[in-house]
Amino acid sequence: MRKKTLSEIDLYSGEIETPKGFEIKRKEIKNTIIQSYIQQKRISNNPKDYSYLDYKVEYTQPLGWLKDHMRDYFYVDYNRGLIPKLDWGNVYEPKEQSFLRNTVDLLDLKHSPDYTFIYGVDISNQSCNIVIEYEDNRRTNRTWHIPMKNNFFVMFPSIQKYFITPNQSKQLNIFLTSTYEFI
Repeated sequence: MRKKTLSEIDLYSGEIETPKGFEIKRKEIKNTIIQSYIQQKRISNNPKDYSYLDYKVEYTQPLGWLKDHMRDYFYVDYNRGLIPKLDWGNVYEPKEQSFLRNTVDLLDLKHSPDYTFIYGVDISNQSCNIVIEYEDNRRTNRTWHIPMKNNFFVMFPSIQKYFITPNQSKQLNIFLTSTYEFI
C-alpha cells in the first residue's frame, strides 16, 4: 500500500531566538504601531472592512531585522523562500478581540499571500490565544488554540481563518502581522 499526501496545513510557531546582543527591539516596533493607532493610520477607512482595525506599520530597522530573521530561518530550516507582502499592527484593549478572518482575497487568489505571520510585540502574560480554524476531511470547524506571549510567533497558510481571543489583561496587547508569498 502506498500513501501520497495531497495536501497539508503547515503551522509554525515559537519564540524568535537571536544571538545575545542581537535581540529584536520590540519596544521600537511597539512604538511604531502605537503611533499609527493614536493617529488612526488604518489600512482601510471603511468601518465594514476587516482591515479597519489594522494599523499601518512604517518600516523601521527593528522591523526589517525581524522580517529578515524569519525569512532567513525559514529558508534554512524548510528550504522555502519568503517574499514579504504587507505589514500591519493591531492593538487590543482589555476584553477586546479580533474578527474571525483570513488574509486572502477570494476574488484574487493569484495575488493573495501564501502565509500569515503573527508576532507578539507586547502581550500581557496568559492574556490571549490565537485560534486557527481548519478542516480535517469531513471533520469540519476544528480549532487549534495557541497561547500568545512576548516575542512569540505563529505562521500559517493565509487561507486559514483565525482570530485573537479577548484580551484578559488590564493592559493593551500589541501584535504585528506580516503576510508572505513563498517561492
